[in-house]
Amino acid sequence: MRIERIRINNLWGLGDVDWIFPSGPVLLLFQNKSDQRLFGDVLLTLFYDQELPLPKEQIPKAAAEVWLTCRGDGPFDTGYHIRHEIRKRNHELEQFTTLIDETGQIVGLPERMKIGDYLYKAQLQAFQQGGLVEWPEIDHYDSLVRRIHNLSQGGDEGLSFKKVQASIAGAQMKLQDQKEKMALVKAEYDTLRLNWETAHRHQDDERLLQIELKNLKEQELILSEKIASAASLQKRLELLSQNPDYRELRQLQDEITCLEERLQSLEASLTEISSDTVLDNAVIEGLREECLEWGCFQKNLSSSAAKIQACSSQILNTQNLLQASGYEGLSDNEDVLLKRAEEERDKAQEKLNKLLVEKGELDKLRNLYNQEQSRFENLAVMAGVTEADMIRIAQKEKQLEMWRDSKVGGTLDRTLRKRLGVKSIAERLSSYLLNYYEQYQVRNYQEFTSQLKQYADQKESLERMKDKLEKLQKEVSQESHLIRIVNSRNERLKHAFSAVQAADLSEWLNGWQDYQRKKQQLTAELNELNAELKQQSILEEKLAACSEVLRDKLKSWGVLAEVREEALEAVLKIAHQLQERDEAKKEISEFTERFYSLLGDRDMVQLSNSLEPLAELEREKRLTDEERLAEMSAWDKEQAEIRQNLVVLKQRLQNNRKGTSLSVLEKEIEDMKRQWLSYEDLRHALEDVQVILELSWQEWQTKHAKRLSEEKQWIYEQCFLVPALTTDRETISRRAYFSYRMAVAQLALHVNTEVPLLFSVGKIKEEDQRFWLEVAGYLQKLSLSRQVVFSITDSKLSEKLYKNGWSLLAVES
Repeated sequence: MRIERIRINNLWGLGDVDWIFPSGPVLLLFQNKSDQRLFGDVLLTLFYDQELPLPKEQIPKAAAEVWLTCRGDGPFDTGYHIRHEIRKRNHELEQFTTLIDETGQIVGLPERMKIGDYLYKAQLQAFQQGGLVEWPEIDHYDSLVRRIHNLSQGGDEGLSFKKVQASIAGAQMKLQDQKEKMALVKAEYDTLRLNWETAHRHQDDERLLQIELKNLKEQELILSEKIASAASLQKRLELLSQNPDYRELRQLQDEITCLEERLQSLEASLTEISSDTVLDNAVIEGLREECLEWGCFQKNLSSSAAKIQACSSQILNTQNLLQASGYEGLSDNEDVLLKRAEEERDKAQEKLNKLLVEKGELDKLRNLYNQEQSRFENLAVMAGVTEADMIRIAQKEKQLEMWRDSKVGGTLDRTLRKRLGVKSIAERLSSYLLNYYEQYQVRNYQEFTSQLKQYADQKESLERMKDKLEKLQKEVSQESHLIRIVNSRNERLKHAFSAVQAADLSEWLNGWQDYQRKKQQLTAELNELNAELKQQSILEEKLAACSEVLRDKLKSWGVLAEVREEALEAVLKIAHQLQERDEAKKEISEFTERFYSLLGDRDMVQLSNSLEPLAELEREKRLTDEERLAEMSAWDKEQAEIRQNLVVLKQRLQNNRKGTSLSVLEKEIEDMKRQWLSYEDLRHALEDVQVILELSWQEWQTKHAKRLSEEKQWIYEQCFLVPALTTDRETISRRAYFSYRMAVAQLALHVNTEVPLLFSVGKIKEEDQRFWLEVAGYLQKLSLSRQVVFSITDSKLSEKLYKNGWSLLAVES
């Protein structure tokens, strides 16, 4: 899996870079060590989701991308594109990494799988050990010898077995010295725990007392309010009994207010109309009664004439519509007959359609049944799985999951793999499960349970299909009879629809209902017309008599003929309002006299403030004095009991608070518990680590020490041509360390050559140039089988390597 290109925009300390990696060995020249180390962190971020520090604010278009090419089995290579970017979600910045294949589709990975696991078939530890090799900054003889010794002992240059063993022994001695002290701590913890339980019970009692005390205070407050309200209510009831006519006074007051508002409105309207007339008030007053009568007759006659005209037009229009509807001559139950015909036709057609569909379904169902039968035969291997097998496998899966999730299990498994090179317990459990799953041609527990469910579902589905096939085969013999019913009913409906030009039965029924409504409407309109004609005749006779009387009055008043019509109009407008004004004044006078007669020397405002709301007092009047007195006595007694209980509860609460504080006890218990648990955890951990360390070291020495030594020797011979006797001890130590470190890198990946090698070194001394040229020569040979990127900060060495065939990429800060 070759890295073809890396592009970074606005991310981390590298700024904006775009690196295109050519084929063959690549030399990266950095300006400083921090940028060089940051490059390795970028690869870990892209491949294994290592999170680098986020900026304080989101940077526009901030992203890192890498393009890779994978050598495929066929003639063409497979390409991948990784994109890492920073997005804002829920007002916080988060890092997201996406893997895209050569078709542009996002590759969905399992929950715990990283991109590096998927692309390189190597986990993070193997990638860091075999893909990222960093030369130590301190590389003098003593440091390198110590690293070589650690590598040869346990395969980890940073871990010295003897130092770890000595540290564990020293820690165990210190723990042994504290054994008696811890016994005292345990005893003190037990005593404090007992005191805490006692204090906790006191706290529960105190909380219950406080709740009870609060409830009693609330009850006392409610009773006090009830007693005060009852006393106030009693005074109001006494005042109401002294003023039994208060409701009548209030009603009279409301009536007077409404009449005064009405009188003001009439006065304003009269003033406005009188100012526009040609007659004085004397003439208007004299003709008021006659003009009012004449105006009522004229208004009623005009209204009657308009009604007659509208009714006649409506009758003519209704008659025309009935004749043009096409429904005349049909029987009264024609709609029922047509509905029945359409229902019979639709029912028959529905059965025909269902029959046609069922024929097609029958053929499809037969084919589907055969296919499902074949699938069921393929799943027959699951028939041998018993319930006991399912329970056993589920338990094994649960054991594996619990082992992986436990800290001790993870530590032990990593030690077994890293130190001893043997299969971990999790791997052994997983291997057992995989062997069992292979018997049933599945890969994991999910597929196993899925196959079992598919087997049961398939069996049930076949039984349902068989029943449905039998039902469908019985329903195929009614087609000809149904066709005759459909044709005859269609002919009947078509004839009825064409007679009224309707598209369907719904439209025909709408027209039929409209026709029936119009028939009823015509009858009602004829009756209404006859009544209006009779009323019009009566009004015409009364209007003629009234008009004659009014003309005689206007002549006697001396009103000129040319202004008589205007006078009549003015009198007609004002007469009715004058009558209303007089009636309002009369009613106001009557109500006011009655109101003050009832009120006497009392103050109505004070009465309203004391007696309102009146409905509340009227409800309370229904209770007798004996009932109200009994209620007050019960409240007083209950209030006295509550106050007595309050005194008792306050005393109990005060006595209960004299004990030890629960928070102080909890803090002391937590301190004791922390000391004891820390001691016990550390003791058990040291014992476990000592056992694991011994087992890991022995197993590693047995299985890997010889292989590591052989791999180191082979690399040494391939890399360094000059005999060791001709060099100083610094050079010897560098050669030996390089050989050991590259041997560990090779063994970590086994035969996996997909992982690129990033070998980085910092500052290089002038006298070490030859050594690094030898190293570069070995890395150049290694680049024939895997991608090699040599990262340095020395420009002189880069010039020499560039001349020797290395591709140079200079990285500027």
